[in-house]
Amino acid sequence: MNYYEYEKPSIYIYYSSEISDISIFNDILFGIEEEGIPCEVKAQNGLDFLELSYKAAQDSRLAVGIGIHLSGKITLTFNKLKKEAPLFTADLNSGEDVLRNLGANAGRLVKGIAFK
Repeated sequence: MNYYEYEKPSIYIYYSSEISDISIFNDILFGIEEEGIPCEVKAQNGLDFLELSYKAAQDSRLAVGIGIHLSGKITLTFNKLKKEAPLFTADLNSGEDVLRNLGANAGRLVKGIAFK
């Protein structure tokens, strides 16, 4: 039995397990939701911000991943990009609009339409 057969294709969001209040990145989730793409949020141990998004993109059946590090760094990447060259980088303190647009852009990447 293949694990992926029963998993809904989703954008993966991997965040540092040390983040105790995941509501701090709700605006990213709202942006993804606006584009109508499902997402999965999972805690990860011991990864830097680049590794979080890279691993998320590699694991996602949609090939899109977002990494959120304890330091506040956020990266959005696609599985064909190098780990050191994510598509977008932001910070948790960037503001509601920036975070929402980052989420929306993840959804738009899946759809293959222009970014916000």
